[in-house]
Amino acid sequence: MDLKTMKLYTNAHSRGNTILPLLKELDIEDQVEIIQVDYKDLNQPEYLALNPMAKIPFLEDQGSVISETPAIFAYLADKYIEKGFAPTLSDPKRGEYLKWLFFCHGPLTEFMDIKSLGISTEQIQERRRSLGFGTEETIYNFIKIGLKQANPYLLGHQISAADLFLAYWLIFAISFKIVPYLDEFKPFIQLIQQRDTVKGVAWIQAV
Repeated sequence: MDLKTMKLYTNAHSRGNTILPLLKELDIEDQVEIIQVDYKDLNQPEYLALNPMAKIPFLEDQGSVISETPAIFAYLADKYIEKGFAPTLSDPKRGEYLKWLFFCHGPLTEFMDIKSLGISTEQIQERRRSLGFGTEETIYNFIKIGLKQANPYLLGHQISAADLFLAYWLIFAISFKIVPYLDEFKPFIQLIQQRDTVKGVAWIQAV
């Protein structure tokens, strides 16, 4: 009997790679069909009908389409909330959990994009009020303070999808030399690297 009720559209070079370990963490690999889509095909009508942004990854579940990687993280963690990867709606820590998901997809991603384009520190400083991340110093300080307060995870003793998402983005940025591998990042990244779900994932173990 086929138990696959969801479809994850992705490919080997997309941000969908960050979702695959989450499926293992939630123990739902047998419920998700992985559909490989080449970038060149994303403008085909069948895919544009699902995601008009012509981007992957996106998740289809019973006629609903969830695009944007953090939204997929949040959706799956909530759908299987009994697995403990998201605080419940009544838990005050849920606000912090959402803060980290939005931070990674917002200020951190914006900062990484700006840095990869080679925009100078002077230009960033001039435009800091209109940039979501502010300055390079503020983005690093935000992460450093959050990781200093981690015990050992962002929300305390229980890992969440936010921990996975932050670690994946830091590892990606460090691997491409967009962000330095600061000493303050190492204990947290190494903690995530020790999880069974990512021990065989080369790009996560690369730093």
